[in-house]
Amino acid sequence: MILPWMKRRFAVVALLPLCFAPQLVIGQEQSSPLQADVQVRVNHGDRRLVPFRARLEGGEATLRGTVQNLPGGETALVFLRFDYNTEADIALDELIVPLNPNRAPLYYSATLYHPPQNGRSLYLARIQVFGNYE
Repeated sequence: MILPWMKRRFAVVALLPLCFAPQLVIGQEQSSPLQADVQVRVNHGDRRLVPFRARLEGGEATLRGTVQNLPGGETALVFLRFDYNTEADIALDELIVPLNPNRAPLYYSATLYHPPQNGRSLYLARIQVFGNYE
């Protein structure tokens, strides 16, 4: 069911904290800072990969990824890759993602419904990464 407010302003959002259940505390307020906020324009009729890249706030870690429309025209695959490469003698691991400096990258993916076309050729995919510096 699509509510009226969803027709006006709708974006695909991948909220990564849900991928890291061990770090979530039930019943406690979370105020993790936003580390990356990427908006990607995707053509409804195009099945090619749409790449994006962002540097995570507070360090040298990077997020790279793609958005791709899947067959059937209702869903998109969002693929994420986190890298943390540094030349520093001391590197602090202050990211919410379990990512250690100069180690293997982390990969995540999700299949999400994208908004209906409704006469538009593009939709906006929004990817947000939240961090925890405690």
